Amino acid sequence: MRADVASNTAHGVAVARATIDRPAWTTGDAAADDRLIASLVDDLSPELLDRRRSRPQFLDWLQARTHFFDDAVTRALREGVDQIVILGAGYDGRAMRYRTPHVRFFEVDHPATQADKRRRLSEIGAALDGIVFVAADFTEPGLDDRLAVAGHDPVRPSLFVCEGVLRYLPEHWYRELLRVTSARAGTGGTLAVSVSTRERELNDRERAYESALAESGEPVLTVPPPAVALDWIADAGWVVDSVVDALHDAPPDARRGRLLVRAHPMERGRHG
Repeated sequence: MRADVASNTAHGVAVARATIDRPAWTTGDAAADDRLIASLVDDLSPELLDRRRSRPQFLDWLQARTHFFDDAVTRALREGVDQIVILGAGYDGRAMRYRTPHVRFFEVDHPATQADKRRRLSEIGAALDGIVFVAADFTEPGLDDRLAVAGHDPVRPSLFVCEGVLRYLPEHWYRELLRVTSARAGTGGTLAVSVSTRERELNDRERAYESALAESGEPVLTVPPPAVALDWIADAGWVVDSVVDALHDAPPDARRGRLLVRAHPMERGRHG
């Protein structure tokens, strides 16, 4: 993405997600999340808003993805995990929606998108208790150091949430992100990650969509076959617990291979 512009895909995901029913959380502030999304909707014309909410296959994928990551967060909170790291946070409002006393949410994102989000949060008067903002470009070194400086403890268990990020990274940085997170997850930590995979050529509609992403400054760079993607996760030090193809029940022309993966870190002495 361009260094000076907030992510257009993050904007689109947040707007589309507003149509999805999501669980409440006793100590959370879902209203602040709703206000953040409303500020994004206000940027769009009615025609563009309709286009962003009228792609059935994308909305099916987004609904499955949203429920998967909401479940990962609420499960971690119920299990007493007190560090939740949201990678490529974009306009994700989970740190507000699922705010919990004594839990720190680390929102890690590109500086341009994060600056725009923080401006919006200030404008809507959102309370930021328990949120630590970490500006980072995943195509540059230093993520491990940035998390350490922000106060993330690699000994205590963490949930790492990586939603809609990996396919936009070159292979080296895709794999480096997985490696850094496995090293910092702590015993009892978890990775919840969406993984785009591909085993066939794109059709014309899919090629047009990816061309539009590239023209917007957010090209799709790394979409391996499923087996390769899972090997990369393992090579980075994660042990895969579950894999679901979110669109396995989709029509025959749908592009399958949109995986939702849960994993835990390999025992340090056994990695490598």
